[in-house]
Formats: sequence, structure tokens, C-alpha cells
Amino acid sequence: MAEAPSGIVWREQHPVINDKCNQCLECTLYCPEGALGEEKGRVTVSLNLCNGCGTCAVECPQQAIVMVPEFEGDRGVFPLKEGKS
Repeated sequence: MAEAPSGIVWREQHPVINDKCNQCLECTLYCPEGALGEEKGRVTVSLNLCNGCGTCAVECPQQAIVMVPEFEGDRGVFPLKEGKS
């Protein structure tokens, strides 16, 4: 987790569930924020609740959860949108 000078905290990574998931729901037992759940027979992630800690990825017995960066590139440097200078 990173903290801005204003004190706002945001996550640096978030979970993505891949095809290895067998819906055992074990990840939901370990998520400290309750961000993982089951909907229509699939494991879902609520990014509004996820803090990016990665506990779900570590505890998944199928290695079906991968943590991916929120953004790529240099920290604090955001690319300009096309057409803007």
C-alpha cells in the first residue's frame, strides 16, 4: 500500500483470478477485507474493498490468483493522453 502526502492510501496491486480456479472458495476465508466472494458459480473480487495485500494469492491452493500492478511505469509519472501536450 502506498500513502500520498494527503494521507490517502491506495493499493499498488490487485488480484486477477485465472482459469486454474476451481471455485473452492478457500481464498474467501483468508481475505482480511472480505473482497472475495462467489457470484453465479464464479469467484469475484470487489475492487472497492480490496486493499491489495496479496493474501488471497498466497493462500489459493490452485495458484489461480495473480497479483497485477495497478499501473505500470515510473511511480508518480502518468502518461499524457493522445492528442494532449
